[in-house]
Amino acid sequence: MRAAFAWSLAFALAAGLSVARAEEPALPLCASPDLASLPENPDGDPALRLATLARWQAEGATPNQTFRAGALYRMGKAHPAALVEADLQKARDLLAKAALAGELTAMASSAELELRHGDAFSGMVWAQLYAHYMQVTHPSRFRTYQADLIKRGFAALPPGEETERRIVAYVQGFFDKYGAGIDAALASTKDAGASPERDCRPVHEVYPVERRLDSHRVPLAGGSNTIKRARLHGPGLALFRLHVAPSGEVSQALVIESLPGPAAGKGLRASALRMRFNAVAEDAPIRVVYLPMTYDDQSVRVRD
Repeated sequence: MRAAFAWSLAFALAAGLSVARAEEPALPLCASPDLASLPENPDGDPALRLATLARWQAEGATPNQTFRAGALYRMGKAHPAALVEADLQKARDLLAKAALAGELTAMASSAELELRHGDAFSGMVWAQLYAHYMQVTHPSRFRTYQADLIKRGFAALPPGEETERRIVAYVQGFFDKYGAGIDAALASTKDAGASPERDCRPVHEVYPVERRLDSHRVPLAGGSNTIKRARLHGPGLALFRLHVAPSGEVSQALVIESLPGPAAGKGLRASALRMRFNAVAEDAPIRVVYLPMTYDDQSVRVRD
């Protein structure tokens, strides 16, 4: 069976591809990101990257920043960014905080952290929560990574009805305690950027991002050898931050998170770099796209 991957695409668009409102024609473009200070950028300035990471752990950090800090501490030097040593307690606290604020990938990260480090029951609860919220927000029949995560969770637990009852009880208790807050956080992300009090126009409003694909199925860049070299032996998920040049080519693909471990990010990065988007004016700034990819051995499929 030909090795391939299934992946889904999520754009970093605060309010869709809307044009600027008529009442703010004079607003300037928002400043482009300082790529040298991004913690996930292995080619950036180490001091600036660490300073940014410190801000991401302070009060006022966004859920996305909190999640990204947690991902760096979860893998430590094994993360492609290789910025900090692993710190499981920091990772655990940051990822849980981000998950409760609606960062769904942080739930998968939390599940992987607990499964790898001996708390299979907590890992299984996080896995169930991740699968639930992903199906609510992104309904799909293609959930190979989610299914594999739950399978690994069950394999690490004692078999039997008692285990299943405990899982159901804990998950229901989680919903009772945190469900309303997570639902509110997820709803608020749909309205992000809707505030009339803005001092600049986001780049995506002026230079929209549209993917260029002829089909919802695409080949794995490099074929099965890419996966073998990365030692990705089962389903995996990688979240990339893509920097898209005016030509529509991807100039940089930074790994934000790689699950279960670094192999997914390594194995799928070449495919992320081969993505193509719409061209815009030559003097346009870099556009940013967040791209989650999941690998399995069945097919390649694109989902917005």
